[in-house]
Amino acid sequence: MRKKLISLMLCFFLISIMFSSLAYAGDEQNPEIEDKTGDAFGYIDIESVWFYEKQDEPDILYISMKIFNSSETRFQQTFAVFWSFKNIKYAVSLHLGFSFDEWMQFNSGIYRRRSYSQINGTYDFDTGVINWKIPKTNIGNPEKGDVLTDTWSNAFRRLGFIGRIGFTRYILDSIIFRIFGNNMWDYAPDKGTYGRNYTIEY
Repeated sequence: MRKKLISLMLCFFLISIMFSSLAYAGDEQNPEIEDKTGDAFGYIDIESVWFYEKQDEPDILYISMKIFNSSETRFQQTFAVFWSFKNIKYAVSLHLGFSFDEWMQFNSGIYRRRSYSQINGTYDFDTGVINWKIPKTNIGNPEKGDVLTDTWSNAFRRLGFIGRIGFTRYILDSIIFRIFGNNMWDYAPDKGTYGRNYTIEY
């Protein structure tokens, strides 16, 4: 009887480890960041963001963002994801349609220091999924077991030159909201809140 009880407890222990490892990393069904849709124009309306890694690429962190109603035809769209690691804030971004010679520009680095490096990425307009492929050397070299905290994201669209120098945030955005009843910015989760932490796997 005692051997059966020990065997049963061991079985439950192994099952719990298996399920905890499945929930260890985010994916499209279990994202680190979730947001309601309908609170911004569809092509900048964030549904979710998830972090993940691949065992055969231990030096890379992947981040994916899903947009509700993606569009390639809108100029000057920006999408970004932010997090903290060892008290330093990092970010990845995609600038879409800011120039004709470089329609999509993917970057990663330390937030607010303008020390960004161009990286590889993709934007699938059929699925609305943006992917960033981030060398861990760009983001503080996190190692297995390290935790990325304070995860959040945003997306916005600037309008022409006046938008590029920042005025859309205060003047044009409020005018457009009053006319169309929709926002030129989206925050996920809601502004001032954070998503789940991500623990480095490899």
